[in-house]
Amino acid sequence: MKAVQNLFIQGLPFFFPVLLYLLLVSDASALQGGGVVVDGRVTITVEVARTAQEQARGLGGRSSLPKGGGMLFPFDAAERRIFWMKGMLIPLDILWIREGKIMAIDANVAPPRSHETPAIVSHVADLVLEVPAGFALEMGISVGQTVRVRYEGSSR
Repeated sequence: MKAVQNLFIQGLPFFFPVLLYLLLVSDASALQGGGVVVDGRVTITVEVARTAQEQARGLGGRSSLPKGGGMLFPFDAAERRIFWMKGMLIPLDILWIREGKIMAIDANVAPPRSHETPAIVSHVADLVLEVPAGFALEMGISVGQTVRVRYEGSSR
C-alpha cells in the first residue's frame, strides 16, 4: 500500500501538467466553422456549437461578435428550445429556424445586468442562429425567409 501511495505522490507533478494541457487544448480549440445564407443574399460566417458543452457555453463571456458573424446551434429535431442570456456580455438577435425557414426572431435580446435574472427565450426550432443585435433588421432578415447552412456533417 505504501508503494502505491509513493507512486501516486511521485506521479502528481507529471499528472497535473498533462491534465492542465488537456483542459486548455480542449477549451481553446476552435469550434467548427461554417456558413449560413439567409434569403439567398445574406451570408453569415458562423461557429457551430454542436455538442451539449459547446451549446451550454454558447457566446457566454464574449465581449464582441463581428458584424456578419454568428453562432449556429444545430439540433437533431424541431422541438421547443430554450435559450437564456446567462453569462452574456453583448446583446443579440436570435433567429429560430425550422425546416430551412425562419420561424421567429427575438431582436435585441439584452445581456442581464448584475442584479437581473437573465432573459429566457423559447421557440420550436431545429436550428438557432445568434447574430449581433440589430443585424437582422439592418440586413432585412425576416420571418419566413429561407436559410441554407453549410458545415461539415450538415445536410441542410
